[in-house]
Order: sequence, then structure tokens, then C-alpha cells
Amino acid sequence: MELRHLRYFRAIGREEHFGRAAIALRVAQPALTRQIRDLETELGVELFERLPRGVRLSSAGRAFLDEVEEILSQVDRAVDRARRMGSGHLGTIRIGLSEIIAAYHFISRGLLHFREHEPAVALDLRSMGSVLQIAALKDGALDVGIVYDAHIDERDAAGLERMPLGFGETMLAVHESHRLAARDSVTMADIADQPVLGPARATARGYHDRLMSACIESGSAPRFVQECTTNSILFSLVSVGMGVGLVTTAGSRAPVPSVRLVPIADLGLRFEVLLVWRALDRSAALRRFVEMMVQHAACAV
Repeated sequence: MELRHLRYFRAIGREEHFGRAAIALRVAQPALTRQIRDLETELGVELFERLPRGVRLSSAGRAFLDEVEEILSQVDRAVDRARRMGSGHLGTIRIGLSEIIAAYHFISRGLLHFREHEPAVALDLRSMGSVLQIAALKDGALDVGIVYDAHIDERDAAGLERMPLGFGETMLAVHESHRLAARDSVTMADIADQPVLGPARATARGYHDRLMSACIESGSAPRFVQECTTNSILFSLVSVGMGVGLVTTAGSRAPVPSVRLVPIADLGLRFEVLLVWRALDRSAALRRFVEMMVQHAACAV
């Protein structure tokens, strides 16, 4: 018994007429009649009562049609699911992103844009730092990461593809009561006497080293008093007056209400935000995600 036998039977059962079913199926009526005879022989039952004009389902035929309708519906759903999966309209994408990058407007809006256009593709968002994302990508625990370029060590980036999405600028985070909070911009000399909070090298070596180099090149190295493993910790410490902080962001608002972000005029340090994924990943859903995120980011510039 083949699927075509079931489809032929369903068509005749619905029409209760071989001629009309043959037209609908685009099959010659003699061939259709022969296929149904073969099916009845295989089952050992008469599926139809032959009438002078047309046919009528037998009791066995009616019972069989109910099951055939369900079987073919399941087959149709399976075919549709496979096609949608293959075309990138169905599936799950595991996405890594850090807390600070998640707040970038071109990231959050891009994710929303994709979800609106591809509602059957689930986005599994996982909060983790850029360094951990690279490791998770290489281990297959993530499908795509959204990271700063400084976190990609070229020696460890073999087998990874990347596309730029935008930039984050390094700014000064200060408490709203700080004397620098109302300034349109500051210089590195303005914070020379300030206790400064910065990123921890142990968890963000590339980012930390590029930031330190830029500070030295500015001619006014800050007085670092605390290394922070996350931006949440840095903002929390700034919010209670523990110092000012150097943080990279794409917006002008801090996630903590009592903290202000002020541009640093003579630092000019920007980090590129990259979409990173495994070169060998051939997932159609992932390809659509990458294309849509890159296009949306370009429109948002």
C-alpha cells in the first residue's frame, strides 16, 4: 500500500464517483479503478458499493476513510513542517548576547522585527558575555552570538563567520549628582583625579586591553580603583557614588535612573558590534536571521 492509493481512495470516497475523482486527480479513470481494486484486494474488503450511477462507501469504506483522512492530514502537516524548516520559516535559534548589547536599539528592534516576520521561528535568548559566547559557539551550545569585535581573538576565531551590525561608544558613567553629570562632554583630564571603575581583564581581556591603550594614548591615564566583571556591577557602584565608570554603549541613557552617560571628547573609542556564527552551520532559519538582522541594522543607521 502506498500513499497514492490512500489519496486515490480519499478522492473517490469524497466524490463517490470514479469519473469526477479521476478528473480531480488528473488520473485516467481505468487506472484509478485498477488502483482501487488492488487496494481492496490487499485489504480483503469491499470499500465501495458499485451503483448504476457512481459508487457508495461501504461500512468498511466509511471506517477506512475516517482513518485515511487523519493519516493524510498528518502527512500533509509533516510535509509542510519539513518545507518550512528547510526554507527557514520554522525552528529555534539560540542567540547569545550580553546585557549591555541587548539594550542597543538596533539589536532590540532587529530581534523584534525578525520575530514579527518569522513568528514560527523561536528565539532562545541567552544572556552571557562576549567571551563566553565565542566558546559556546565553538562548542555548538549557541547558534549565533552578538559580541564586540574586541572579544574575538583571531587565533580562536577559525570556523566562525561574522557580520557587522553597528558600533558602541565608550562613555563616562557618573552619578546624577556628580559635578560632571550636566556636561555635554568631558575630557580624560577631567577625570584624572576621579576614582574610576572599568572592565575586569580576567573576563574581557581584548576589550580591557584596547580600552587601556586608548586611555594611555589620550595622555591622561585614569586612576582605576575597581575592576567590574559586568556592566550591571559597574552601574550599581556608580549609582552609590563609588566612582565614575568607563562603559561602552550605543545609547545616551544608562539602565540605572540615577546614572548619567557623558561622551568623552578626546577618547574616541568605538567597538564594533558583530553577529557571529559557525561557518559550517547551514540552517536556513539562521541564514534568514543573519540577513534580516544585518538589513535592519543598516536601515537603522
